[in-house]
Amino acid sequence: MCPDGQALGMRPVIDHVPFAASDLDAIVERFESAGFAPTYGGEHPDAGTEMAALVLPDGSYLELVAPTREDPAWWGEFFDYADPIGGPSDWCVETGSVHAECQRVIDHDVEVHGPSYGSRERPDGTLVEWDNAFLGPPDEHVLPFVVSDRTPREFRVPDSDLYGSPVSGIAWVVLATDDLDTTVERFERLYRFPSPEYDYDDEFGELARFPGQDVVVCEPSNGRVAERVDEFGPCPAAVLLTANIDDARHQHPLTDGREWFGRRVRWVDGLDGYLGLAER
Repeated sequence: MCPDGQALGMRPVIDHVPFAASDLDAIVERFESAGFAPTYGGEHPDAGTEMAALVLPDGSYLELVAPTREDPAWWGEFFDYADPIGGPSDWCVETGSVHAECQRVIDHDVEVHGPSYGSRERPDGTLVEWDNAFLGPPDEHVLPFVVSDRTPREFRVPDSDLYGSPVSGIAWVVLATDDLDTTVERFERLYRFPSPEYDYDDEFGELARFPGQDVVVCEPSNGRVAERVDEFGPCPAAVLLTANIDDARHQHPLTDGREWFGRRVRWVDGLDGYLGLAER
């Protein structure tokens, strides 16, 4: 995605969603028990974390990430909370130029942290390099952080092992907030999102979905999702993957049938309600 496209209000493309954990081996084991096969990707030496990736056929991925030191540069509150999974700690969109996107959002009075250089060495010795920046105050994780690659993207995101599987990509990142209207207006203003559709879920509360976008905003009134907002402030609460649910149930343990915006939704058992599937 190019920065000019973002300025024109085109669809932000989800690059990946970090899933925080207290221990990388523990979260990888949980995902493997749920029928997925994450691949170890190496350490982030500057951030004090390590990761494994679950790459999806659409080129996006879930980044399973855990600390390697006591003072990691990012998501420390999620690592401390994790037992062993802390859920999605942020979400990331790809941009042609981090510097240009930072300037664009600064012009919309958005606080910016970066640009910063990032790197990791893959187990095969390949050095992966990129630039990124975090948007918004440090105590909230509603706006995405942005990334652009210095090395070829395929260094950072290898081919998916899930081609031909019932799961095809990220349907929605679900962002929990204590003020739905303000958050909706923020996305409409910053990304020129269309007016949302609304729905309701007993656990996630009021739901707002922007047509043609990969984002659902929710305002829970009680329960674990509301407690998550109390703990972290506005932040991602779950990720829903696009899937053929009838086929997926033969490969992944699915529970808790419901419907959002006319699409069947099922949660993946064993992942604490942080990962689900939405019907294609």
